[in-house]
Amino acid sequence: MTEIKSAFNASCRNCGLQKVCFPTGLVKSDIDRLDQIVERKSPLKKGQFLFQAGDRFTSLFAIRAGVIKLYSYSDSGDEVIHGFYLPGDVLGVDALASKKHCMSAIAIDSVSVCALPFEQLTDLSLQIPSLNQQIMMVMSKEVNEGRSHSEMLIKRNADQRVAQFIWSMVERYRMRGYVYDEFRLSILHRDVAVHLGLTPETVSRILAKLHLENIVTWKKKEVTVHNEGALKIAAGARREL
Repeated sequence: MTEIKSAFNASCRNCGLQKVCFPTGLVKSDIDRLDQIVERKSPLKKGQFLFQAGDRFTSLFAIRAGVIKLYSYSDSGDEVIHGFYLPGDVLGVDALASKKHCMSAIAIDSVSVCALPFEQLTDLSLQIPSLNQQIMMVMSKEVNEGRSHSEMLIKRNADQRVAQFIWSMVERYRMRGYVYDEFRLSILHRDVAVHLGLTPETVSRILAKLHLENIVTWKKKEVTVHNEGALKIAAGARREL
């Protein structure tokens, strides 16, 4: 099985996630200038927080290795899971307006991150127009993903939601250049259920069905895609003519 990894001490220029992180579209000299402000944090262990709701906002964070769960609580005390962040993803955008994090980010396995101090990042973006464009793209991506998730909860049934979740992971692994039909995923089925607005029992039933139909197997932390086309259709995609 393949687990997403990235060398912790790699510079921005040498990082294997360069194509899906901030340096996308930057020339080498600009990447080197960005690298000068990047702070490589000590790795987080499973269960440790990157930040918590109410913390003061100082930096955006780019995931180098591992998976982060972003969540909050509703007024009634129910957990709301807003997303799972993989290597190359950037988080912290939610705090730009209020300057305080309104959600908590917790490591669900061993995680390495790069911190991009926002004041320095803003100053640098004034000197590098393409970097400013990248910041806007990160913000736009966050908005679009939130909208897409809301639409999925409204328009798709339970079976389609689970299949779509797995399909989105396949696509995200593919985009990063990793093996995408057989990989390790530390996300709990219970967390998937919360994220998709389903019960854990429903998620387990649907995963068992996908396994019996030889479409995908997700047992413990191992995901194997047996039929990519069937998975895409199960997720609600139209058949290609």
